[in-house]
Amino acid sequence: MYDLKPILKPVHVELPTCMYPMKPVIQHGVAMADQSSTVFMDLLSEKIKILLLKEDLPEIQALAVKQEKILKQLAELREQLVSMRTDLKVCNKPAQPSAQTAPAKTGAKSKPQTTKVEPINASYLQDFVVNASPENIPYGLLALKKLWIDRLNLQVECFTHSTIPKLNEEAVHFQNQITSFEPKLENLPRILVTLIWKNVGTYTEMITSPTAYVPICGEVNILRFLSRCGPSEFNYERNDDVAEVDSILDTCYQLINKQNVKDKKQVLKTLSSKLGKTPSFGGSDVSLCDIAATSAIKQVQKALAKDINPNVAKLIGRVSAVVGF
Repeated sequence: MYDLKPILKPVHVELPTCMYPMKPVIQHGVAMADQSSTVFMDLLSEKIKILLLKEDLPEIQALAVKQEKILKQLAELREQLVSMRTDLKVCNKPAQPSAQTAPAKTGAKSKPQTTKVEPINASYLQDFVVNASPENIPYGLLALKKLWIDRLNLQVECFTHSTIPKLNEEAVHFQNQITSFEPKLENLPRILVTLIWKNVGTYTEMITSPTAYVPICGEVNILRFLSRCGPSEFNYERNDDVAEVDSILDTCYQLINKQNVKDKKQVLKTLSSKLGKTPSFGGSDVSLCDIAATSAIKQVQKALAKDINPNVAKLIGRVSAVVGF
């Protein structure tokens, strides 16, 4: 390679004479390390030479005899295995999974697996606060409240922050629905959700502790939290298609929180391609992906009404009919 001129010019520094001089520690350490490594390599080379010169030692001969004996035993064992395989008429090729026994590929669009219904652990249930904008209504709360009606009482109380002068008609309708719908069964496990209409924009936030203000941002992440502490049959993380479900939920999160309409259209296109021609993401039952996608599309429906394809519109209609959006 070509040479470069020194960037820093040597600077003469006058050392003080009021202190005693010391030898450079780094250079001395490097020299010692080089010296010790050289000595070690010399000793190792001498030992190797000694071993090579003494090939006729009894120890080496005994080791060679033992090696030959082991190789002979391995050859006999191989012959026995070949003979057994011939007698049993075993195919040499590895077993291929049949169409009946081969595990099918799972995905968010496949039929949901049957999850064992387990009692709800009350120690996981914790009351929390949700701050949401009336322009971005968290429809997922209403969906889970109705789907969990026989398993968990998701009790919701609504309040309005001073940053919101007046609620729109859609928010009032949602509030009336979620507060008037109560379970018929008694003694159900309960989570108290305090919904506060507040000017937080698209970033719906959930607060579990008033002292430690560490919010969980995004309706999709709130749904994730509730799916883990709620009824076991609604916990998507117990299935094999967790990665695909998380990908769909992340796409729903981006659809709500993208600020540019052009970016929202691109995300909606991605979500539509994930749905494909299937009627829903979760098969015959309403899944968490169906709820998150329907809620996200309803929040951006005004801006992207012309970009919603017929199959996505059918999904919204189907979920709305089941959970009563």
